[in-house]
Amino acid sequence: MCTVTLSFDKNDKVASEKLAALLGTGLFVQLDSQEELDIDYSDQSLYEDDPSFPKIDRDLTPEELEQLIIEDLHSIYKVEYAV
Repeated sequence: MCTVTLSFDKNDKVASEKLAALLGTGLFVQLDSQEELDIDYSDQSLYEDDPSFPKIDRDLTPEELEQLIIEDLHSIYKVEYAV
């Protein structure tokens, strides 16, 4: 399991739409409060880059992000023609 923490301006319509699109993929769930997370933020390994992830020099649209995720899932599960 992996926990991703995002912060954004809830009044920003574009940010809210992007979050909704990300949650709409079904790959992530939204927790109600920080209290549900058991994270030691003093652990420096949380802030290290993972060299296995490709570096992307620009922001991705929700559609581009979805396509990357689907391609990864197809590769991981050896599925060629699935949604």
